[in-house]
Amino acid sequence: MRVSHVQTDGQAKTTGYLMRHMVNTYWRDMVPYAHMTLSEVFDRIKMLPFRPDPPDAETLQRPLYTMTMTGYGGDCDDKAIALASYCTAVGIPYQFVAVRRKDMEALHHVYCYLYVNNRWIPADATYNFNVLGREREKYAEYVTL
Repeated sequence: MRVSHVQTDGQAKTTGYLMRHMVNTYWRDMVPYAHMTLSEVFDRIKMLPFRPDPPDAETLQRPLYTMTMTGYGGDCDDKAIALASYCTAVGIPYQFVAVRRKDMEALHHVYCYLYVNNRWIPADATYNFNVLGREREKYAEYVTL
């Protein structure tokens, strides 16, 4: 039996490793969306309500739970896992990127960069006002996970 939720230690490197593991394990959850364009899937994911992790926990969940709004989450890492899983299903290379707003602040947000049309573009499906290919804001640091 595969574990469909994991709890991390909150460290960026560990979280990135576990996010990639979730994608590698559950990318088939997004095969039903493979007929859709990247833009359509991005828009569908970003319209899902943001649901933070439980207090004092950093959890990750499989795309099936994110897309059906079941389970614990629906925050930035869960939506990034769903988008990366779609990309895996359709053959689009991806990277996870963690960011911080200010120097000395902890990394606080994660999303995808996708390799489309011979360049890496940001794909932050966390909030419904985000736009595929456009950064929501300029961050002080970007760390590839």
